[in-house]
This record gives sequence, C-alpha cells and structure tokens, in this order.
Amino acid sequence: AASPTVDPLNAPEAGGDRAYEHVRQLTEVIGPRVAGTAGEIAARDYIKTTLESFGYDVTVQEFPFDGTQYRSARIDVGDEALPAVAFRGSPAGGVRGTLIEAGIGRPEDFPAEGLGGAIALIERGDLTFTRKAENAAAAGAGGVIIYNNEDGALIGDAEGVTLPMVGISRADGETAKRQLAAGAALAAIEIAEPRGIAYNVVAKPRGVTACRTVSGGHYDSVPVTAGADDNASGAAAVIELARVAAANKLAGANCFALFGAEEFGLVGSAAFVEGLADADVNGMRAMINLDVVGTDAALTLIGDDDMVELARIEAQEAGVAATAGEVPAGSGSDHFSFQEAGIPVVFLYRHDPLIHTQQDAIGRILPASLEETVRVAYGVLESLN
Repeated sequence: AASPTVDPLNAPEAGGDRAYEHVRQLTEVIGPRVAGTAGEIAARDYIKTTLESFGYDVTVQEFPFDGTQYRSARIDVGDEALPAVAFRGSPAGGVRGTLIEAGIGRPEDFPAEGLGGAIALIERGDLTFTRKAENAAAAGAGGVIIYNNEDGALIGDAEGVTLPMVGISRADGETAKRQLAAGAALAAIEIAEPRGIAYNVVAKPRGVTACRTVSGGHYDSVPVTAGADDNASGAAAVIELARVAAANKLAGANCFALFGAEEFGLVGSAAFVEGLADADVNGMRAMINLDVVGTDAALTLIGDDDMVELARIEAQEAGVAATAGEVPAGSGSDHFSFQEAGIPVVFLYRHDPLIHTQQDAIGRILPASLEETVRVAYGVLESLN
C-alpha cells in the first residue's frame, strides 16, 4: 500500500528541521541559483510547488535584468572541474587549449614565442584586469584565467575584453598550478550567455488581491557557491513562515515573496514594488526581510524604529537573543526596495563573513537558528494582524 501523504499543515509550530530540508533542496539538490540560469529556474519551480502545497495562490513574476554580471562559468584543468565567474565584458562561449602560467600578466611574463591560442593562467595583482587581458591577447592567448591573490571568489570587470576571461579563487588557482606541475595540462573555459530574465515567486492567501504584509527574501546565489546562508537560509525561513501562517490560519492578507536577482542589485524586489498600484503601496503595513539567517551568529534587527522595536519585543517573548543593528557597509538587501517606497520594514539578519565564498555551505547551517528566525518573524506577523 502507498504511504499516506503527509499534510504539511498538521504542525502549527515553526520547525527548524523542515526549514533545513528546504536549505538542503536548494543547495545540495539544486546547487548555485544564479539569476538567469537553469539553477534559478529549478529553485523557482521547487518554491512554487512547495508554497502551493500550503494552499496559497502562487504566481511567478518574470522581469528583465542586466545579465552580464555574475555570469556563471566553468573551467576544466586536466581532470579537475573548477567553478568560475566570467568577467563582466567577457564574451560568452568556449575555448580549449594548453594551460600556460603567465605570472601577473606583464608582457615579459608570457613566452617570447607567444601563446599560439593557449590559455593563460594569471595571478591577480599589480595590473588592472583589462591590462592583463590586453597583454594576454597581444601574446596570442585563446583565453584567460585569473586566480585571486587572497581568499574568496574573484569577480570583476574588464572593459573591452575580446577573449573569454574568467576569475577563480586562490585555492582553485593553486589546484590549477598543481595540475601544471604534474605535467602539461589541457584546459577549457565555458562561459554562459547572459540570459537576462529572472523570476519572483509570490504566494497570496486565496482570494487576496492586495497584500497587507509581505514576508520575503531572495533565493538566488552568486555563481561560486550554492549559497547556503546567502540566501537559501532566508528563502527556507520564508517558506516555513508561510507554512506556519497557513497551519495556524493566520488572519489577514499576509503574502510571501521569494525574489530573484537580488545579487544583481535587488532587481527582483524592485520589480515587485514597481508592479504595485499606489493604493497597494499605501495599504501595506510592513515588509519582513529574511536574508542570511542560518548560522549561530546573534540575530540582528534592522529597519524602521517601530518595526525593529516590535521585532525585539517578539524575540524577547520567544526567548531569542536579538539586538538592533545597521546594514553592513557596502551591503544591501531586498527590504531597501520597500523602504524606498515608504513601506515600514524590518530585516532579520545574522552576520556571516563567509557569504559569497565557497565556504558558504550547508554544514554551517543550524536548524535551531532557522527556527528562531521563523518564530520571531511569525510573532511580528501576528502582532500586525
């Protein structure tokens, strides 16, 4: 006999293990979810199906974006496949050839006889990326791989690049050099075309046309990582929050949105807000943003004073340690799009210095942290109703 179907609404309490399973699906099963790629589409479909199972009316909002940044790429060096990011400005396509180490890319770092279509492996430093590419092209390179001179992914711009050019981490650069030291290594570079279309997934209670609250977070990642904390953790917490609201039959027009292309400049949340009628903007009480919430770091509350204080009180009542804070310098998240439209916001966040690196993996995600985040967010929703 077939096993009975588990009712997702039979447990009214927030569950960290359920949220963790969504993180696993997004990171371990799907993997990197760069906007405009097959990974994003797989995540979109998973999120849509899951939210529909909770009884919501779910729509997919399609929007354009500048797909030339964060284009995923792959390099093969010998028997190693390494993740890479195409430099902005690099042409799409593929190239194969012998891999030759070329220092930091100065003219004298290339063989006097030229490269004859070989792929140049160059270390970051001293010269601009554009100058490195120009020197490699002048030496007859068929493609360029630049590896970082510090920890983390290498993402950059190179104006006027005429040959495929990608960046990799320092660790992967060392891997490539080991392949060279073991003997002549063939290499290949594959750069995806910029697709330029991404998606938001929006869940509304049946019959609701105008949202009074929106709880959301982005589900896309940067190419070099499956983005377990940034932001599979927030996306998973939003999904579990939506389930808890449905299980408790929470009254009110509480909507849930998973945004695409956040990593390209908050594009999905901006498209969502731009698509709202003035009356819908004026009638929205609050936006709750969940982004980077899966590690053991303390919960930080960011946003409008009244909303931050409300979230602090709810955290205190739930026994969750939380303090008011500010968005880290040089950072942004999807609540900005709502705040600029005059909608009150609160952003739930846990500081994580390893986002946008290959270390942002599922082993660092804690079900307890996900559960705490959902409990605080649900308390805010209940207070707003």
